[in-house]
Amino acid sequence: MHIIVNPQQMRALEARAFSLGVPSLLLMENAARAAQQVVAQELHGVKGKDILYLAGKGNNGGDGLAMARLCLKNGGKPRVLLLGAPETADAQTNLSYIKALDIPVILWDEPAAREGLLRAPDAVVDAMFGIGFHGCLPEALERLSAVIASWRVPVFAVDIPSGMDGRTGRIAGGVIAASHTLAIGHLKTGHCLSPHLDTMGKVHMLPIGIPEAAYQALEGQCILTALEAGDLPGRLPARSRNAHKGDAGRVLLYMGSAGMTGAAGMAALACLRAGAGLVTLACDPDIMPILQTLVPNAMCLPIDRALTKTPRHEVLALGSGLGQSEDLWENILGLWNPDRRSVWDADALNLLASKPMKLGEKAVITPHPGEAARLLDVPLSQILNDPLGSAQALQERYDCTVVLKSACSVICDGQRAALNILGSPALSKGGSGDALTGILAGLTAQQPDAPGFETARTACLWLGLAGRLAEQIHGVHGALTSEVIACMHPAAKP
Repeated sequence: MHIIVNPQQMRALEARAFSLGVPSLLLMENAARAAQQVVAQELHGVKGKDILYLAGKGNNGGDGLAMARLCLKNGGKPRVLLLGAPETADAQTNLSYIKALDIPVILWDEPAAREGLLRAPDAVVDAMFGIGFHGCLPEALERLSAVIASWRVPVFAVDIPSGMDGRTGRIAGGVIAASHTLAIGHLKTGHCLSPHLDTMGKVHMLPIGIPEAAYQALEGQCILTALEAGDLPGRLPARSRNAHKGDAGRVLLYMGSAGMTGAAGMAALACLRAGAGLVTLACDPDIMPILQTLVPNAMCLPIDRALTKTPRHEVLALGSGLGQSEDLWENILGLWNPDRRSVWDADALNLLASKPMKLGEKAVITPHPGEAARLLDVPLSQILNDPLGSAQALQERYDCTVVLKSACSVICDGQRAALNILGSPALSKGGSGDALTGILAGLTAQQPDAPGFETARTACLWLGLAGRLAEQIHGVHGALTSEVIACMHPAAKP
């Protein structure tokens, strides 16, 4: 499991480590060694290779200077473009060291020399600003970014690409796009929440030896975490060898309408794949034949009968392909019990937005950004600019666990917050949200006493890993939701 910090929290961690006696120069060396190792791995060695290191004035630049030294040690041909005189003691030490080794160093304000330095290298290391950057790149550096892009060589960003905000991941102006981003110490919120994921390329998380005791500096703060692929098998419900369908949980789905039966079918199928023992679809009688064809393992029940004699269930899931009308809202209220687990998605959320109410701790809502904007009655841009704050606002308004879906989903329950960073662009297709609702409902039915927050994290991870596997098999464009659901079992293997 990853710990994800914002730039301020990372600085607090480092400061506490220094106060515990860890030399700052040692952490810089650890960072440089880990980062340069990735460079060497991705370039299949650095021997004889011309690598341009862009070094800023702070400790991010110090990391780059130390990397240039390590490059030379391993047979590379480093050269350094320095933005200005280093402003920190550790960066100054590393500059002195590389000068002693006769590594070429050119200052940014020496145009003639800079022109000679900026011939196309074999790779570029961007160590100019790091996670403390905000605002816009200077105009001259924007021009440099265009030059670097024209070279079409691998670019390695130390901690985060220059021009990207380390807290939000947003870009206000130009940016030096990276092929690889070397996250020092921890993933940062900007790495995960950025709307510009392609700009970072492949992100590598590099531990640098921060002692456990340093994490006391973060006590009392909201610490974000993210599950890893290896966490999934151990989080799935256990099942005894003599289990029967009644032991595996019962789910009631109120979903589907004419023309939208596929949404209900995907949710029911995913629910069953997640392990639910008995799944019942409450729906309009006219669509029952379609649903029973789509999902023969699920039962169907006319909504009128479900309202008068509600079948036994541990969790109610609502909304996929349901439609929106006053009658449908009344049906939702007739089925919903705040003392029983529930999952709200799609049209159930659109109806909820028009009639806001507290849902309670047993409910989970799973809006995408557009639905979140309607639930909060704010512009969509506000959700996109601050997904973490938006998820927290949703939790406060509806008093439930929230899954704000996106490439990086935010999960929160008022006490804890987490991100799901494992997914695939193959999931950017109608039906993915319905599959998540089904997985979440199926897992909840099997463990109704488990915190909704943890079950939601597991569901998001499972869908994301299944999406990745479906992408490998069917391609990023061609994977269908049914194929993603079919990949759930292999995706969950240890």
